[in-house]
Amino acid sequence: MTDQAEGLIDFNNYANGVPEELAFSRKKTVKLVLSCVLSAFFLWLAFKNVEFRELRKVLGEINYWWTVPFTIITVFGMYLRAVRWRWLLKARYDFSSGHLFPPLMIGFALNSLLPFRAGEFARPYILARREKIPYTTVFATVAVERIVDSLTLLVSLFFVLLFLKIDPEASYSRLNMTVTGADILKQRPKLILMAAILLSGAISFLWTPTRNIYAWIIRRTPFLGERFRVRLLEMLDNFTHGFHSLKNRYYVLAIILYSMAIWCLVGLSLQVMSWGFPTLSLNFFGGMAVMIIICLAIMPSAVPGYWGFYEVGCVLALKVLGSVGEGGDGEGAALGFSLIIHSLQIIPIVLIGIYYMWREN
Repeated sequence: MTDQAEGLIDFNNYANGVPEELAFSRKKTVKLVLSCVLSAFFLWLAFKNVEFRELRKVLGEINYWWTVPFTIITVFGMYLRAVRWRWLLKARYDFSSGHLFPPLMIGFALNSLLPFRAGEFARPYILARREKIPYTTVFATVAVERIVDSLTLLVSLFFVLLFLKIDPEASYSRLNMTVTGADILKQRPKLILMAAILLSGAISFLWTPTRNIYAWIIRRTPFLGERFRVRLLEMLDNFTHGFHSLKNRYYVLAIILYSMAIWCLVGLSLQVMSWGFPTLSLNFFGGMAVMIIICLAIMPSAVPGYWGFYEVGCVLALKVLGSVGEGGDGEGAALGFSLIIHSLQIIPIVLIGIYYMWREN
């Protein structure tokens, strides 16, 4: 009663699975425990072949002046996310990018502080509470934003596979398993084809007729359980509802351009930070490749900050691409790079998010 009197939103009044996503069920507890175990295991895996003195040597040789442009690019990329969010909301609400930046930063900060990417739900909640607008409308745009990001990453993957130079002699070995640059080169045609198929399938969701066909198939597929069928239809409905803002071609073009800029900035930031490491070589396409592999690595993580998942993905990418040398020096450089970029992608965002949390009360 007090929350409602203060104008807070009662999540139970909303559909689209929001209460289920926010509630801590036994299933979610098991998933979180499993994710924490995997996080610890992957951290051990990332540190496995690196001696502490080697890591300390790598960290001592870094030119830390490069952390300044890296941080500036990272924060600017976050501001571009607020600009893109404005275009996703523009069909119904005309907020300024500066108005959307605080809830966006709070959301991303909470992703680093709380499990299950809680910030994805906190961000629309904060905006909806502040502006007295429907939570489901705002949440749908966040869901569409994730889809647009996935599409952009698929496009990036396609072009990276086409143009990235890979050292066939490079390798990554853990637990009697080895992945080499030669393996990637051998599978590159298949990976390009797979990326093209996934991209085509994802783009088909942009058209209403194909979404209606998918909904028809979901309703009439006999082996889908009722709960799973309802969940799929709700996800499709969220997608359709959120894409309401994309009916204007100008809005679509703006969202595509800003999405490309956001992820290119991430790849550029990794290239810039690599200049601070004497034994690390990373060009723009290499930075994009590392970014994509990290995104794939952290996808199943439910732990705050994605620790462990992030590091092992980054080390694997740098080793397989041949961006670092073999032996202890290469392992130390790869791990040191992953720890630095991960920390610099979290700490400034958390600090800015905490400031806005205090300001927003």
